[in-house]
Amino acid sequence: MASYYGESEAAVDEKGRILVPQQLRQIMKVNGHETWFLTRGFDRAIFCLHLPMWERLQEQIPRNTLLPGQIDFWRVFLGGASRVSLDGQGRLMLPPSLRQFAGIDRNAVVIGVHDHLEIWSTEGWSRFQEQQLSAYKMMAADIFGGIRPAAAQTAEGTDGVSD
Repeated sequence: MASYYGESEAAVDEKGRILVPQQLRQIMKVNGHETWFLTRGFDRAIFCLHLPMWERLQEQIPRNTLLPGQIDFWRVFLGGASRVSLDGQGRLMLPPSLRQFAGIDRNAVVIGVHDHLEIWSTEGWSRFQEQQLSAYKMMAADIFGGIRPAAAQTAEGTDGVSD
């Protein structure tokens, strides 16, 4: 599977449709991802999950969804879900409830996150990026390995990242 990546601003039309950037549409085509599920994501983003990923997530749903610790998650995640496909112009319909959840009015940001897409309000995406700046090096060290920058700083003031 080709990875989804990149960040693009997109206008939301009066009917609530968003034009998916050409680069992402090409990856969708290569991957054969035609059907998508939109649902409430984290940090007020809309998750855009392709059908095979949605089906894998469905397999994770326990037989008993009435467990107190899980029912609230499934209510939010599944209750807000909507099945969509690109129209002939390369647009996705964003349901009003999801636009409201994400704070999307006329503009949005579409980002590729390896195996899925996320749709953010422009303000929400800017705010999220700003909040993550200080932790970015630490996250990179955790994901890619190596020395943790904060723990490895030397008296000379190096950032501690080994080559």
